[in-house]
Amino acid sequence: MNESQRWLLFLQGDKQAFSEIFRNYHDDLFHYGMKLTHDTDTVKDCIQNLFLKLWKNRANLQPVREIKPYLFKSMRNHLLDIMELRKPVPTPDGDLEELFSPEYSAEDFLISGQQESEKQETVIHLLNSLSPRQRHAVYLRYFENLDFETIARVMDMQVQSVRNTISRGLQDMRKDH
Repeated sequence: MNESQRWLLFLQGDKQAFSEIFRNYHDDLFHYGMKLTHDTDTVKDCIQNLFLKLWKNRANLQPVREIKPYLFKSMRNHLLDIMELRKPVPTPDGDLEELFSPEYSAEDFLISGQQESEKQETVIHLLNSLSPRQRHAVYLRYFENLDFETIARVMDMQVQSVRNTISRGLQDMRKDH
């Protein structure tokens, strides 16, 4: 059964399909949420609330071709709402992207060996020096392996803006290296 078929069954009230969606994407959502907020309790609550809302509102939801990008975008929006409620003063430029963006750590890389350690630290430093929007886009592209169109949907951006953001981020990393 493919993703769109599973989603359609869920929309029709199939609890088994809903359970499979939860099991298949829970870990990815948790990892993604932790990259954005670093607050385990908030991420766990957000995932539970997200799936509760999905179940309650399934009659009003539309079919989707790919479940993961849909859930990532929903997770991001839900976290934005939570962070906006917790932060009484808006960010200086009004960009909620500043509230959270992925931070990279050594755990994100499966580079082994003493010689590779220095390269790893350099890459981590370069990634963390990017703007929050660039870090977010690079994370989705290279750590979650999402395509540009999907990233655009997740981040509420135009496809060309995503391409430009990632390109500028990679250029900045090359320049700083």
